[in-house]
Amino acid sequence: MTTTPTYASYLRLDELLSLQQPLTPAEQREISDSERLFIVVHQAAETLLSQVLVDLRHIDAGPCGRQCFAERVARATRLVDALTGQLTLLRRTLRREDFLRFRDRFGTASGLDSEQFKELFARVRKLTRQGEGDHWAEEAGRLGELDDAVRRWRSTHLELVRYMLGDLPGTGETSGADFLAARLDGTPGASAGEQPAAAPPRPAPASAPAARPRPSLGHVVVVGGSVAGLLTAHVLAGHADRVTVLERDQYEDGPGPRSGVPQSRHTHVLLASGMRALDELLPGLLPELTDAGAPRLAVPGDLGVWQAAQWISRRNPSRPIMTPSRPLLEHHIRRRVLAGSGITVRTGVEVTGLLGRPGRVTGVVLRERGGDHHGRQELAADLVVDATGRASRTPQWLTELGGRAPAEEVVETGRAYATCAFHADPPTADLKGFYLVPDAGQPYGAIVLPAEGDRWLVTLSGPREETPPTDPEGFVDFAGLLPHPAVHKWLSAARPLSRPVGYRHTANRRRRYDRLDRDATGLLVVGDAACALNPVYGQGLSAAALNAVALRDALARRTAPSVHALQRAVLRSSGRAWEVATGADSPVPGATGNAVRGGPAARLLNRYLARVSAHVPNDPVVCAAYRDVLFLLSPPRALLTSPRVLRRALLSTPGPASRDLPTP
Repeated sequence: MTTTPTYASYLRLDELLSLQQPLTPAEQREISDSERLFIVVHQAAETLLSQVLVDLRHIDAGPCGRQCFAERVARATRLVDALTGQLTLLRRTLRREDFLRFRDRFGTASGLDSEQFKELFARVRKLTRQGEGDHWAEEAGRLGELDDAVRRWRSTHLELVRYMLGDLPGTGETSGADFLAARLDGTPGASAGEQPAAAPPRPAPASAPAARPRPSLGHVVVVGGSVAGLLTAHVLAGHADRVTVLERDQYEDGPGPRSGVPQSRHTHVLLASGMRALDELLPGLLPELTDAGAPRLAVPGDLGVWQAAQWISRRNPSRPIMTPSRPLLEHHIRRRVLAGSGITVRTGVEVTGLLGRPGRVTGVVLRERGGDHHGRQELAADLVVDATGRASRTPQWLTELGGRAPAEEVVETGRAYATCAFHADPPTADLKGFYLVPDAGQPYGAIVLPAEGDRWLVTLSGPREETPPTDPEGFVDFAGLLPHPAVHKWLSAARPLSRPVGYRHTANRRRRYDRLDRDATGLLVVGDAACALNPVYGQGLSAAALNAVALRDALARRTAPSVHALQRAVLRSSGRAWEVATGADSPVPGATGNAVRGGPAARLLNRYLARVSAHVPNDPVVCAAYRDVLFLLSPPRALLTSPRVLRRALLSTPGPASRDLPTP
């Protein structure tokens, strides 16, 4: 007679939960419990990894068609990202002092011994080499995402070891974090060193080749000292002899708007992807922002989100965002990046050109602001990074050197917006703001979000022929054009703290530096200077952080990447945001530009996305998938490839529309 398994017997829980055996005596309970946490996280990592290998072995064994390949690689990628999340969890939950008290108990036991991780790296390398041919173009893209996930894991692993050990030596008299860094950088046979243990690795066998120092980037000059420039300088500082940041403005001691950042008075959002990226780049920054008063919100849990002519249910799955003001965020990033980093900053200087010749940039021409306009100075550099934003003059400077400017892709709707700070009570006891989403059929939008200092930042947007006024009374009246009266009613009782500030530069513009000479050296373009997005969608800060993460991951590879490879990594990291912004703007009446999506295929896609959008308000599955795309956590194609989303969008009827403010 067969016995139906219970939950516990099916998972063999008794056996599974008996496998955690700390070496710290039980009477030292605080340390023993911490050691058990360390064991649990690593055992869970090996369990998840076993499933990654199941999928990769299946692909390798064949036959595995396109759909099979896509599903298996996508699952493997998500699982590897889960492994990265476990390392982050360990950092946040395991006290460093506890780890240092028990780490010597397990001797030289190390993640270097994990045969599963050795196999993972070998299989990913093999599949990636196979994916380099033209026949494998689609597969190569998916494998690139898996490879990026593995690199994120390795970088997070190294950061965890550095956090836990600092300058302390590793077990077995290795150098600890430096030893692991050399192994992760990729000396021959280094795959054994790429394992997820916070414990320092065992000493390499005497026969193992010594780690070779990686080539330095030399002197790096970063033009522009705002968010994109600072984060890029932070990443490159670990690979350069020295880094110099050139900034037009003078930095204030505290947070404050700057003339060189015209958007500093407007509403800013850190999407979930941007929060995750900043947490990887500058661990501890997000709690600092929270302590400084930056609100953290769930979307749509804490906001009234109006989309597709109705409110989205606030009971649907929520993703976090943060809403610090731009000056507060930039101040804390600047303080963290420049603290003891060896990065030199020159403020009050303006770059007026590039040095070099076609295909080779060797430095910049600059002058002191406010001084002699003819006082030309030259600053030599091995790498110049343009982080000057939308107003970048690099295309012009390249032509002045005798080269050619990059091709540009543009989608322009003519949309404009204005922002004003208010003091007011929250809209309701449990509602922390509004987001009224404009679309092709409804051109007016509003973002109402709390900021630090007991303020509310309100941004209203409209089409080119109806731009929001920049006087407080007219600004409030303009809110009456919104598709629901809730924002106008709330604003009518609020007190303005400033005059509204307008902004009209909302074109999506991508400059294809990745398509210039592959052998060109000396110039890298990041942030809005490379890919500027319609600010209405709140992606800019997150895209800048993702640029920096992409550079970090590219520089973590075994061989030093070319400048062309770094530029490709930057543009690729902005790809999701570009697809979201241009996909939303292309159907807007009157949209212009060479990248506007048109034709039968685009119309068919827009019809399908309209059905997806209609399901967002009441369908938790579609809402979660849609938010992941908007927050740059998933590629837009996920809305086309997810069977669950496809089934709901095409085969089910959207829920009833609601014009009443939703409750949690």
